[in-house]
Amino acid sequence: MIMANYAVGDIQGCYKEFEKGLKKIKFNQEKDYLWLTGDLINRGPDSLKTLEKIYELRSRVHMVLGNHDLHFLARYYSNRKKQKNDTLKEVLEHPNCKKFAEFLIKQPFLFSKKIKLSNGSKKKIIMVHAGLPHELSFRDCLRLNKLSQKFIQENPKKNLKKIFFHHKKTNFKIISLHDKLSFFINALTRIRICDDNGKILFSFKKGLSDLPYNYLPWFKFKIKAMEEKDFLIFGHWAALNGKTRKKNIVGLDTGCVWGNKLTFLRLEDQKKYMVNSG
Repeated sequence: MIMANYAVGDIQGCYKEFEKGLKKIKFNQEKDYLWLTGDLINRGPDSLKTLEKIYELRSRVHMVLGNHDLHFLARYYSNRKKQKNDTLKEVLEHPNCKKFAEFLIKQPFLFSKKIKLSNGSKKKIIMVHAGLPHELSFRDCLRLNKLSQKFIQENPKKNLKKIFFHHKKTNFKIISLHDKLSFFINALTRIRICDDNGKILFSFKKGLSDLPYNYLPWFKFKIKAMEEKDFLIFGHWAALNGKTRKKNIVGLDTGCVWGNKLTFLRLEDQKKYMVNSG
């Protein structure tokens, strides 16, 4: 294969497994691309080394922000409190912390690109951290993504606080554009389940056997932003172990930080490469 695109699920500071995975796929920094589904750091043991490696590879990286990456940005820019299982101390105290924060805050919440498959055809790949609200069109998503990036970059201290204020709520009233952007950011970085009206139950963290009444995984609905030929990759929901029962929607968080595996997916032919935790 001349050039390849490899997607990898939530690394969360599991640098050792990430490095093993790059060797396993024989990642070529001159010609290959690495797609990162977010949650690069936190909870795992080596967030600093992970960030240093991703920054080193940045010209060959496509990525989206996850909820843990946002938490790091909120700790850096708006003094968000340390959480119970945080492992960000080494990053926050490092001389290059500002450089990493400025790099991460420029990253999108949604990324898409057409790639050439192994059979010669082309396919649009969409990448988000957690998922997509099913009622949004692709054009809506692109517009809101652009506005959301601007929203957190123009006033990180104030607007990251706003996002995490809404983070605590299952429902909140959308009155202003900033409310809408805060909801969009929370949805793309935290959605797991919703009802057919699009109401998201942000507090849900379990597996498919524990779904509350009237709620379904977000990917079980017809996603307005996706056409039949599109392919979507996401992370965030480790309890799924990557399984969605959808051919064109693939979960890549296979719980490396919880002692399971880190999954790499070659997008050209959907070949998976697994690295065991530990």
